[in-house]
Amino acid sequence: MVYEIQKNFLLPDTTLLKNLQEDGILFKIHELEIFYTKITYSQSVKFKSLDGFYYKIIETNDKILEQNQEEQISKKEFEKARKKSIGKGIKKKRYEFKFCSLKSFIEVYNKSKICILKIFFPTLDEANRFILPYEFKIQKEFDYILDSKFITLYGCDFEQINIEKYFKSIEKNQVFDLKFSGLINAFEGYRIFLFYLFKKLKFYWNLALDKKKEEYFYQFISYADKINIILSDTEEIFDKNLNTNLSLRFQEIVEKSNIFFQNDKNIEALLLFLSSENLQSLFSDFDFFIKENSFYEGSQKDKLFKQILADEFRKKLIFFKKNLLKNFENEKFSRSFSGLLIFLEYFCNFFDIKPLNKLNEKFFLFKDREKAIIKIIKKREKFFKLISRINRELKIYKGY
Repeated sequence: MVYEIQKNFLLPDTTLLKNLQEDGILFKIHELEIFYTKITYSQSVKFKSLDGFYYKIIETNDKILEQNQEEQISKKEFEKARKKSIGKGIKKKRYEFKFCSLKSFIEVYNKSKICILKIFFPTLDEANRFILPYEFKIQKEFDYILDSKFITLYGCDFEQINIEKYFKSIEKNQVFDLKFSGLINAFEGYRIFLFYLFKKLKFYWNLALDKKKEEYFYQFISYADKINIILSDTEEIFDKNLNTNLSLRFQEIVEKSNIFFQNDKNIEALLLFLSSENLQSLFSDFDFFIKENSFYEGSQKDKLFKQILADEFRKKLIFFKKNLLKNFENEKFSRSFSGLLIFLEYFCNFFDIKPLNKLNEKFFLFKDREKAIIKIIKKREKFFKLISRINRELKIYKGY
């Protein structure tokens, strides 16, 4: 019998496993290590260690071609391939047994001690009719394919994300590190990120009004611009009309503030603008926008944040390269530079991609934007090669 349909459940701990063992259920126990050296939408190359035997598996996403080509390899070949692995490898112990005559696994992941129950079904109808006993105490059922490829890309931090804890942490700590679970969805991820930018903006707004120093005004304008850019990128994550309205209002802050600075640094006029009721109203609206969690959701809200960020990174790199080739002094280039800079500043380490870190370190860690542009122009060929490598690696997340 071919088991093609599977249901995956998160267990709270190993209690179910111990109870089944006490009830006399027989298990086949396997030690597994899995890593990938290639992941694309069409093909993946996986290496697997199973109970002291080693395998190379080529998985093809094609209805015509055979999906898996497996060959046994030596330990030496396995260890050599490990050096080219993507992300972190997976180590787990699998307990195989029969539950209601169905092939089933309980998998315990070594590092995180996460326990997953997998049950395989011969037909979709049987899978849909199946109900687990209450005493199994399942924490959640996964509504996506939970395989080694998915866990390699997104990890296995399956604990429910408490967004209020993120908000409270940001309130207390202005240097909050934006480290997210790979399984946070786009709606929650962007809300947390925008809340962080908003708190930084209000911090420099208060400093600017109190100290009246240029550096604080510029920081305030910078964060208003960052919020505007991020809102422009998230029309499908949030309600499009509300999103656009708020984006335009932050854009107006940036444009008007810059006019005051260009006009003989008219600080008094800028102070009046920053103290206006319109600005206070925007702050109130935006605070509500971030904290409300239901009525303004967009069509892409449930996509994984990491997948959305990978797609946005690729877009920003492509448009930046395109604008650089045309004219690096035009307005489009300036906007594409700013957008890419934001993503590199906050999300470069969200992906385990060496060329991405190298791009950031070699070309963008300059306080003076002009110095960065000059270096990019001088080493354009090397810069473009890095972009190509990054795009190939970010494509891993496309459609998965």
